[in-house]
Amino acid sequence: MGYFELNYIFRMNKAVEMLRIPTRPLNCQLCDRPEQLTKHHLIPRTYHSRRQFRKLFTKEDMITRILWICTPCHKNLHATFSEKMLGLEYNSQEKLLSSTEIARFVAWLKDKPVGFKLKVNWKAK
Repeated sequence: MGYFELNYIFRMNKAVEMLRIPTRPLNCQLCDRPEQLTKHHLIPRTYHSRRQFRKLFTKEDMITRILWICTPCHKNLHATFSEKMLGLEYNSQEKLLSSTEIARFVAWLKDKPVGFKLKVNWKAK
């Protein structure tokens, strides 16, 4: 491995150290159930390189805006909203919970047992 490769790896590791991704909590950040958690990017990664998103958010903001949520909540988010709508309108935990569809789903899901499997009907967005 040459100097340039090592220098690149060093710079990338330094950049990752500086950007702190939120630590994984014990419970889902939407429904508050103790489940296996997945990482949800509040600004979808497919939009990080688009001009519209680069004008609205810094690179650090795009990388570190993350929610740790359970699989049923994650599936419901993507079944309810398009990627673009998630990135532009529902890019924070507060905004997601203010949505009537998500709030209704979270209230319904809270009573379900740990390990509950959700069957999603993918709606037209």
